[in-house]
Amino acid sequence: MARLVVLAGLPATGKSTLAREIARRTGAVWLRIDSIAEQIRAAGVVPGDDLKDAPYRAAYAVAEDNLRLGRDVIADCVNDWTVTRDAWQALGARAGAEVAWLEIVCSDPDEHRRRVESRASDVPGLALPDWPAVIGREYHPWDRDRLTLDTARLSIAEAVDLAMRVLPGG
Repeated sequence: MARLVVLAGLPATGKSTLAREIARRTGAVWLRIDSIAEQIRAAGVVPGDDLKDAPYRAAYAVAEDNLRLGRDVIADCVNDWTVTRDAWQALGARAGAEVAWLEIVCSDPDEHRRRVESRASDVPGLALPDWPAVIGREYHPWDRDRLTLDTARLSIAEAVDLAMRVLPGG
């Protein structure tokens, strides 16, 4: 059975770093919303700068296609709203996949701010949010089981090892 591993968390908590390593270890397809969004923006197919939910919709379609082929998928996105979490969960059910949730947090506000203010984008053209934008995001409370990984307390290697132990079929 295919696995859908959905990461969630604010920018600069370590989601993409973890997703990349989990995908490398498992051979899963890595879907990164930032990369998808930047390509949609660059194509100019969405007027203005507000892409709305276009990157998520594109990721949902690619994820479902791959899950139906039996491939594991790692979804790397903020998933700050319940509606996006519900959409991933429904997609997993439609595709007959096991769904695992990883919430990535950085519990040390000073360290989180340092990461936000010092990081460079590895996605060409992507404008990174500043600290006020990160802490000002509306982040809905959780209503489902998940593994929370605190990157202020765990190294990337420790967080990946812990995630690998709890993933379905892992």
